[in-house]
Amino acid sequence: MRILITVAPMAAHLYPSVPLAWALQSSGHEVRIASNSSLVEQINAVGIASVDLGEGASPSVPVTEEELDLYSAALAFEAGSDDDQLWRATRYYMVAAHKRYHPDGQGESELLDNLVSAAVGWRPDIVIWDPACPAGSVAARESGAVSARMLWGPDYPGWVRKRTREIEAVAPLSIDLENDPLSATLTPIFKRYGYRLCDEMVFGDITLDPLPLQLPRSDAIRQIPIRWVAYTGAGCIPTWLSQPPPRPRVCLSLGVTGRSLLNGSDPRITAVFDAVADMEVEVIATVNAEQLDVNAAIPGNVRILDYIPLAQVMPTCSAVIHHGGFGTFFAAALHRVPQMIVMDKLGSALNSARYLKERNAGVVLQSNGLNSTEVREQLSKLLTDPLLSDGTEEIYADITSRPTPSEIVPVLERIVAHRRSVTGLQQIAGRTAEDAMIR
Repeated sequence: MRILITVAPMAAHLYPSVPLAWALQSSGHEVRIASNSSLVEQINAVGIASVDLGEGASPSVPVTEEELDLYSAALAFEAGSDDDQLWRATRYYMVAAHKRYHPDGQGESELLDNLVSAAVGWRPDIVIWDPACPAGSVAARESGAVSARMLWGPDYPGWVRKRTREIEAVAPLSIDLENDPLSATLTPIFKRYGYRLCDEMVFGDITLDPLPLQLPRSDAIRQIPIRWVAYTGAGCIPTWLSQPPPRPRVCLSLGVTGRSLLNGSDPRITAVFDAVADMEVEVIATVNAEQLDVNAAIPGNVRILDYIPLAQVMPTCSAVIHHGGFGTFFAAALHRVPQMIVMDKLGSALNSARYLKERNAGVVLQSNGLNSTEVREQLSKLLTDPLLSDGTEEIYADITSRPTPSEIVPVLERIVAHRRSVTGLQQIAGRTAEDAMIR
């Protein structure tokens, strides 16, 4: 088989697809990963052939507050509810991700057109696409491939689609092309190649889903569960990391993607440093200079690292403090590490935080008003409460009960074989009909 994987231009979107790409390639299949020029070097570094789609604008069409407010009014979540907070925390990123592939003012869509051209030229059997790269859905249809959406976190499009359908059921005229966030942001992508908005274009033929607990979402989704295998980059293992830590090790990670979105220092780091200064722990803080307060004191038991793959450090940790991103969440969960999620005020980590609390595998704090006393108390709980260890075992069992990427390969092979047989029968039927017309 030939498999084309396409992802948004961020490592946090590339890394979840890498274990499946390896599994497919190791089974003898041809695999390529397509993305923006800025991600090509990282794709090549994981040992998979890259397809450079160019850079393009991000997004090519600006996202306005008026537009976002229009979508919010249409979805009509109860003000202050978890759903309302989650939507407001994620709405810009979902809309901006889709608009990255919109035609610009001159009618050009470099990323979309280059991806479609690459797919049509190579003729993959499957296009596996990131929800933040809906151009993959078009590329699959244009090349005749199976369209496989691969999630890396909560299924926001599926959740929004369910909400709009619920509203349409009671107020059919309240949702239209302009105020439905999916219709408004996906239609320009699909329409460029003559496709209309429908469940098959929004969700693909299948959805590969690594999350044991998902948001409420559309019933139209054909889900194939897959195990999350934690890949967070590679690098030389430091000598100190090969030795057992002399005291409990705590990892502090606030995500690589968040660095580009943050203006100024992150007050959560200062609160953590103040909290651990007099604790018998060793802290590995994966933060950079821009995230640090220039006036913050760095305790003697804190080691600052700009970056280290979490899959390397997590096996040595007794606890982790993080922002709720699923890359960090799964890296910790697969090593049964109790977690402290410090959410931003809008709750973009609501899904991971809810799951963590349901399984009693950690604690959740709000970043707004966070103080060192609160962090110290809750970190002590992570390190000493045996019930949290039971919770981490439950999450580990949830994750490892799903098929591994290697076990998914035969499933994809069968889907492609079925597609080929159906296509062959259709072609035969078509020729028979043509013969009959000639005769």
